[in-house]
Formats: sequence, C-alpha cells, structure tokens
Amino acid sequence: MRRSVAAGLAIAAIVTAIVLGNRVRRWNDELALRAPPILRAPWRIDDPRTPRLTGRVVLVVIDGLGAGEARLPYLDELRRRGVAATARVRYPTISRPNYVTILTGVPPRDSGVRANRVEAPVAVDTIMDRVRAAGLRVATVSDYGSLATLFVRHTRSLFGVDWIERGTQLAPAPPLAWPFDEAHRAGSLDDLGRILAGLAASDAAFVPVLVLDVDRAGHAAGVGDDYRAAAAAVDAMLRGALAGLDLARDTVIVTADHGHVAPGGHGGDEPEVSQVPLVLAGKAIVPGASARDARLIDVVPTVAALLGVPAPRHAEGRALVELLALGPGDAARRAADDTARSQRLAEIVAPPRTPSPSTARLLAIVAALAITAALARVAGRRGALIVTPAAITGAFGFAAMLVAIAIITRGHPSPSYVPSLARAVPLGAIGAAAAIALQVTASWRVLARAPDRLAAASGIALVGLAVSIAAVAAAGAWFAPPYLDVPPPFWMVAIPALDLAASVCALAAALTLTLALVRRYPGDTRTPTEPCRR
Repeated sequence: MRRSVAAGLAIAAIVTAIVLGNRVRRWNDELALRAPPILRAPWRIDDPRTPRLTGRVVLVVIDGLGAGEARLPYLDELRRRGVAATARVRYPTISRPNYVTILTGVPPRDSGVRANRVEAPVAVDTIMDRVRAAGLRVATVSDYGSLATLFVRHTRSLFGVDWIERGTQLAPAPPLAWPFDEAHRAGSLDDLGRILAGLAASDAAFVPVLVLDVDRAGHAAGVGDDYRAAAAAVDAMLRGALAGLDLARDTVIVTADHGHVAPGGHGGDEPEVSQVPLVLAGKAIVPGASARDARLIDVVPTVAALLGVPAPRHAEGRALVELLALGPGDAARRAADDTARSQRLAEIVAPPRTPSPSTARLLAIVAALAITAALARVAGRRGALIVTPAAITGAFGFAAMLVAIAIITRGHPSPSYVPSLARAVPLGAIGAAAAIALQVTASWRVLARAPDRLAAASGIALVGLAVSIAAVAAAGAWFAPPYLDVPPPFWMVAIPALDLAASVCALAAALTLTLALVRRYPGDTRTPTEPCRR
C-alpha cells in the first residue's frame, strides 16, 4: 500500500503542476470577456446633430508617456496654441485595453479587453465606425500592428488571420474586414513620420496614430535617460510629420495609454501610470481652456464632437465641450446626449463590486481538507503515510516561489512592477528552480532521519499539496472566472503567483516521491517492495 499511496500522490502532484502551470500561462485569456455585459445595450445611435468643427482630427497615442514626463518642446508648443490637460486612465493601465478605450470610450472592465494578449476581436462600437458611417475616411499608422488589428471583423479569433501586405499597407484578407480605409505599419520612427505626414495631407478625416518607442524604452531601462531620449525623438518626429498640418483647418490631439513607474512597468493604479497628457490644438479648440476632470474615455466623444458625428453607442465618456468652440445650444445637445447614453449604459453595466469571498467555496475548501485529513489518517494507520511537524517541508517550494515573486516585483504587489515577459520568464525560471531545489533538499534531510522514508515522503507531499492547493482555492473564493470585475492590483499579481507557486510545489513533491519510489535506503526496516505490516 505504501507504493500505491506514493504513486497516487506523485500522479496527483504532476497533474496539479500541469493544470496550475497552464492556468498561469492562460491568465490573460481568463481575464478577457468575449461577451461583456455592455453588449446587451440596445442598438441605438443618437445624433445630437451638432456641426462639424474641423476638417480632420489627427489623434496621436504615445504609448507609455506619463503626464509627468510629457514636457517636450513640440507638445509644449501645441499646449501654448491650444489646451494643456491631464487625463485619468482607468485600471488596468495596460496598453491594448487602453487602445480600445481611446477608440471606443469604453474602459477595460467593460470592453472585456483586459490584457495585451487579445484573442477575440473588439466587439464594442468604435469611433471609426461612426466616422465611416458619416461617409468620411479613416486612415491609421503605427510602428506596431496591434492598434488596427484589434478591430478585425467577421472572425472569432485574431490568431491565424491572413493579412494582405503591400509595402507598409496592410489589411485583413476577405471576407474579413475592419473599420479602416487605410492602415500602415511602419518599420521605424522615421518611416512612421514619413507615413504620418502623407496621411495628414490626405483626405482622411480621422487619423489615429500609435507610437511605441517610449513604452519600449520604459520597459527596457525604466524612466531614465533612454526613456526621455525616446520621448524627445518622438516629439521631434511629430514636429516634422505634422509640419504641413494646417491648424487653422485641422485639429491634433496627443495623449497616451498609460505612464511608467520609475523601474519601468505599468498595469497598476499608481498615479504615475494612471495620469497621461491630453494636449489639444488647432481648429475649434479654445486656447487656454481648462478641462473638467478629463478621462481617457472622454477622448472619443470629443473626437466625435469635432467631426460632427455621433459618439460610439457604447462610449461611457463625454465630449469635453468646455474645450471646444461650440455654440451654447450645440454644447448643450452634446452634453445631454452623452449624459443620456451614460445613464442607459449604467443600467446595464453594474458598478464595480467590493471583493468578498464565496461562502460556498470556503465551505468546500474546509470539507475537502477534512476529507483529506480523514483519508490521511486511514493511510497512516496502515503504515502507508507518516505526517509529522517536519512534513511542512513539503510546502517550502510554495513559500520560496512566493518569496521569489516578491523579489522579482521589488516587493510591490502591483502589475506595474511585474517585469516584461522577456525578463519575467528567465527570472521566474530561476526562482522556480531555486524553490524546487530548496523543497527537495529540505525534504531529503527529513527523510534521512525517518524510519520509513517512503511513507514519510508521502506525508511530506500530502502536506505540501494540501497547503498550496488550499491557498489557490482560497484565492478562488474571492475571485474566479469569468471575471466581471477586474481583480484589484494586489490580486492581479497574487492569483497567478499562487498558481505558479503551487505548481512549483507540486512539481517538487512529484520529484521527491519519484526519487523515494525508485531508491533503496540503507538501514530502512523495509524495502520499497515489501508490503506494510499492521
């Protein structure tokens, strides 16, 4: 029976390691909502019928540029000619979810796009749809393809989409479509500037632009000299690319999706990542006007007001009419339309809930632990399993991995301090290897003094699995998919961290049990194949 119990626990440990490891890998997918509640809003587009105020809107998104680092020569020139404001970014402050926010007016919680890994196309209404419905053209350029590719239509998955590429232009192969008349992907900042200059002189009425150089520098080296040099280079590129833009006829808006914490990173709710610049200049912008509590969700309704088109039907923000050269009646109609739409959406989208545990899940955990203890007692009476205080070494890998994650995140339980994937994977692998080595070594030191090492190994494995799985299950009592609310920053780190730590602990338990099953021990009163005696 000893070998059967040990083999069963080893198999359970391997399965646990695989299942929880896969959950860590798919954490971003679990956060996403394919059918967020906001899609239940009735199909209704209210047109306040305000006049078109500008010939063209160029909307520049400088990925990763925080409000505190946005004092740049060209942006300052635009501020002097127009409006200098700061916009609040809704949590989570992650790039692709906030690209969606900027172009739809829907925050990440309600759009269903909560992470950078996006499988399902964006389902909510967009400003591109409203502009094109008015018979106007939309053209875009990015130095990375993700801005436009999020909005592919007539497919359930963005993975495996066939693209038609002609030089810098790209488009999805029919029958797929997207709400852009022209889309470009630039290979460098210089190329992006050249393409943007062409689009700014074209007949496109709306030109959304994405620049990633600042964000890349922030992730690579934090907010320092390289970051500021990248911001200065982007600022200089914009000056050259928009030199031909007639601000007496056209309008430019510059903003960002998030900022960076000092070591580099974002995703949490820290002030430095959730405050971004909002600069507006050109036709129909009132110079020196002040924005009232501007938010990133307000960008799209403001663009709609400038172009005289309805706001997207899911947009939760408002047009910043206090910044626009709108007559009192037109401003009132825009504001009334925004208020009515927001109220309709508020009836569908429930406000965020205060996290609270599921009583049923907690009772299930207690019941599972009680059953495990009862089975362990039976196995112990038959000599197949020994549980002593020293068996807590079976949870050393779990604790060590959590400590490693705390070190990797610099002690900050926030997504902003989780390193980029390129750095997180090797650091996590080192932490996992160290945690496994610690648990296996500590377990073998205990086994060396045990009278029945196979039974003791089973006891150590059982304690480790019980502790780690119970911790994972307890977190699940507070937060479990589907996540209608985005877990707060602490839990956004803690949930995958607990899964990873439990997976590492289970892997170490499986390794310990495997070694115990195949090895003979000098001085043991039984051989591994000898049946137990009662």
